[in-house]
Amino acid sequence: MAASTPAEGPISGSPVSEKRFSATSVPPRIWVALILVIIAVFFVAQNRDVTEIQVLFFSLEAPQWAALSSTAVVGLLIGLLLRPSERRKRKAAKRK
Repeated sequence: MAASTPAEGPISGSPVSEKRFSATSVPPRIWVALILVIIAVFFVAQNRDVTEIQVLFFSLEAPQWAALSSTAVVGLLIGLLLRPSERRKRKAAKRK
C-alpha cells in the first residue's frame, strides 16, 4: 500500500487548490486598523510617567499609559455601541 501525498490531490485526480496569502487579499480597513494600533502602542509606550487624573469629584495618580489605554478602550466601546445594528441595516436595505 502506498500512502498518498498532498501533491497528488484528491482521488479524482484534480489538483488541490491552495489558498496563498497576499497583501492585496487583506481589506484596506484592516491595514488602517493595524497601523493605528501600532501607533497607539508606541504612543502608550512612550508615556509611562505617573500623572494625576481627575474624574468628577475625585483624583488619583496613575501611570499615563493606563490612562491612555483606558481612554482608548472607552472610545472603542462607544464606537461599538453607536454602530448601527444588523436589524437597522436590514430594514434600511428593504426600504430601498
